[in-house]
Amino acid sequence: MSGIDLWDDEPGANDGVSDLPALQVAFIGSEMLFAQWQASLSELGVVLTPLVTNDCSLVLVEESYAPALEQLAEQFSVNDAQRPPFLFVLDHADEAQCLRAFAAGADEYVHLPIAPEALVARLRRSAQVLREQKALKVQLDESSRIAFQAMSLNAELGRILQFMESSFACEDFAQVSQLALSALAELGLHASVGVFHPQGLEYFYEEGIERPIEREVVEIARNQGRIADFGPRTVVNYPHVGLLVRNMPLEDPMRYGVIKDHICFIANAMDARVRAMLNEQVARDRAVRIQATASVLQQMIGEMEAAKLELTRVSTQELEGMLDNLHVEFSQLCLTAPEEERLMHLLTESSERINHLFKSTASQDKSFQTLLGQVANTLAR
Repeated sequence: MSGIDLWDDEPGANDGVSDLPALQVAFIGSEMLFAQWQASLSELGVVLTPLVTNDCSLVLVEESYAPALEQLAEQFSVNDAQRPPFLFVLDHADEAQCLRAFAAGADEYVHLPIAPEALVARLRRSAQVLREQKALKVQLDESSRIAFQAMSLNAELGRILQFMESSFACEDFAQVSQLALSALAELGLHASVGVFHPQGLEYFYEEGIERPIEREVVEIARNQGRIADFGPRTVVNYPHVGLLVRNMPLEDPMRYGVIKDHICFIANAMDARVRAMLNEQVARDRAVRIQATASVLQQMIGEMEAAKLELTRVSTQELEGMLDNLHVEFSQLCLTAPEEERLMHLLTESSERINHLFKSTASQDKSFQTLLGQVANTLAR
């Protein structure tokens, strides 16, 4: 194991050091070494202080100073990623001393003797590495945060799409409302929802716990635009849906905007499903009315057909009876055979025409009844 010995830095390596910004360094060690280095390091742009402050870029530790390791342990945790780097000063740089330094959390070490110029170069280099590491860590943290937000957003959008897909199977307002409340609960939101329809308002609460004040807020907010904010509460209005969320994340503006988009998506999808349910109900009611009308008409036509058939039967019987009577009376009219035959022919022809007319009318009524029955069956399906 070898240390970092900057005693042999080339002349001129620190030229222009006065142009660099002052460097704050905390020192934990003996008063003698502190006094020896304070003035010389100050001339080279390094402010040495016996106290560890927030302005300190790193900590210079004299390993041979007996209380040094104890003071470090009191002020810092070795595994603390936020602590400044430790630069240990070793007087021998033997293996035992190096092991103690690294066990105490040393990031680098130098060993004595070392010129002030070389020590300043090492301090500035350590501070630069620290700044680069911090900048890289900030970038990594920001990248991780953005990646996590993207994954969270994708998961939330997936849940909203799942709600939209599942809402098509809902058959009533209660089912679609509970599905929406479940989706909002998975987003960490506490909500309630109102469904507006021609018969009035139906309101559904999270976990079935009724909150009359929330119902009043939704009804009041109907005339205040698409979105109405009441502190941590937000109401989203659509023609058939009023959705209230009572724990909006006001402390996180970005999350607040994302949540508003989410609840608008859910409310919009729910409004579309409710509107479809209302249209389906109107269509079902209309079909029932048409079917009932068709059934009544079918029954009326059946009754009319039966009445006409009965009239045809009675008329036929009367006509046949009249013909029989005429045959009896013809013998008393003193008609010649050709005249009697001619008269009977005319009567028989008139009877056949009347029968044909009755049968034709009955056939048309039957066809119309069959057609009306087919229309009724089509409406029923």
